[in-house]
Amino acid sequence: MEKKEGEVKDLREKLEKGEMTREEILAKMKKRGLYHHTGEPIPGIFTISSIIIWVVLCFFPIICVMFNLNIVDIPSIEILGEISIIAFIFAAVMPPPLFYSVYLRGKQSVTGDENIILVRTGAYRIVRHPAVLAGLILFLALPIIFAVKLPFTVLSVLGEMAVIIGAYLQVLHEEKINVRKWGDEYIQYMKEVPRFNFILGIWRWARRKKRDNLEKEKKKVGEKHAKNDEG
Repeated sequence: MEKKEGEVKDLREKLEKGEMTREEILAKMKKRGLYHHTGEPIPGIFTISSIIIWVVLCFFPIICVMFNLNIVDIPSIEILGEISIIAFIFAAVMPPPLFYSVYLRGKQSVTGDENIILVRTGAYRIVRHPAVLAGLILFLALPIIFAVKLPFTVLSVLGEMAVIIGAYLQVLHEEKINVRKWGDEYIQYMKEVPRFNFILGIWRWARRKKRDNLEKEKKKVGEKHAKNDEG
């Protein structure tokens, strides 16, 4: 099978040699249609529209009160207090390290959000889209947390589903562009690191780490034997 080179390889090489500035690279990426929102009528259209739907559906009872709307009551779904506490802990613990990895990626890249270097450190070793996963966790957890005081209805469930679908469509769009940007390098990354499944991601990362450690040990043993043979 023919090797597929990424469309930013030449830009990365020119950047390393100091032959192009950051602004020139961004202009070239825009011309090649390699911005991660390329082709969208509104940048982040899938995310934005799903969040609007989420707000309307999840907070429908409050909206009715605010605008004095007399609409037939929608049956509430009982959420146990223990579940709300678990959702709160999950929302407090998970997003910070995920967002921090995105922050580090921004510092590593000279092109900011429009990266030409495929970052595989931090949370990017576990999931391919840590920022989106962090946002999903928050949007899914908040209505459950608020269920202690606010009604959680069938509409809330639909709102949660809208956020999941919106996030999925958004990353599908971005990944098509990422395959163009990095070619086989990103295709291999997709095989190794899941999109959102952090449990699977941790398991795969641990397995890769164990394999790498074994290879290092074999290399050390081989070097030791080679020195003994020379002696």
